[in-house]
Amino acid sequence: MARPFIDIDDWHINNRHREALPYVPQPFRRGRLRGAAHPALADFLRDLPRIDTLPVTPDTVVYLQHPNLVREVVLPASLEVPWTHLVVKRFGWRGRQHYAFSPLKRSRAMKAYSTACHLLSHQLDTPLPLGVFEERHRGFVKYNVLATEAITDYVTLRQYRESLPDDPEEIEEVLQLAADYTRRVHDSGIWHRDMVLSNVLMTGLPGQRRLYLIDLNRAYRLPGMPVWLRAFDIARMDWLAWHRRFVVLYCADRYPVALMQAIVGGYSYWRWLRQWTRPVRRWLKRAVGIAS
Repeated sequence: MARPFIDIDDWHINNRHREALPYVPQPFRRGRLRGAAHPALADFLRDLPRIDTLPVTPDTVVYLQHPNLVREVVLPASLEVPWTHLVVKRFGWRGRQHYAFSPLKRSRAMKAYSTACHLLSHQLDTPLPLGVFEERHRGFVKYNVLATEAITDYVTLRQYRESLPDDPEEIEEVLQLAADYTRRVHDSGIWHRDMVLSNVLMTGLPGQRRLYLIDLNRAYRLPGMPVWLRAFDIARMDWLAWHRRFVVLYCADRYPVALMQAIVGGYSYWRWLRQWTRPVRRWLKRAVGIAS
């Protein structure tokens, strides 16, 4: 049965990942709630009411509500930290079976925190994780939350694609940046499993752009990334008219473009079939009593 973490030594984060953080995580506990955070934020996060009970004002930014709640939280000026806002994500459940197996696994918040540390240790940008906490009862995860810095002045790669830029040099720069970043993520051993364009944030002006990968809770860390798993991530990116150029830039001199395209095409067709049959599969799940 998975143990809830109590102190740093209980974490599933090795020393290399801890060293990637610009702070030493401070453990905290309140009843069944256990976690760790930036030292200046530990008391604030420990005493924070449940995320889903916080008031929502007209100025509150809410990114997602179901099954995960993702929103911004304003930090008091008295904390004297470099951040004015946090992005907090309370992970929900997509199905009863996931909750039933939660005693055997790390919480999704802890998994995302660990993956963020892994990316940072490989000099790959992702929003800085500032806190993680969970509540378990008899091993079952009842509540788990990840807090990160809020990236400002960004567009997602999906928003950029939909803006229909018409400067060929600018498009080439963004595609090259995205291809290099995606390849480096894969080279680090991360299979993201949900690498859609809306999960990559882009900041900065032309020539100074940076990418940040988000939504890390589904990612797997592997000792090596075979070409077919790389293709699965690429297939989800949906570059449309820019797809082939992105694949060419990603493959560079390392992978056969034709092979990568074939795997991407086959996996995309399989995903289309799953999407088309989803209503039938949902009905079957309800029929056997395991619907979400």
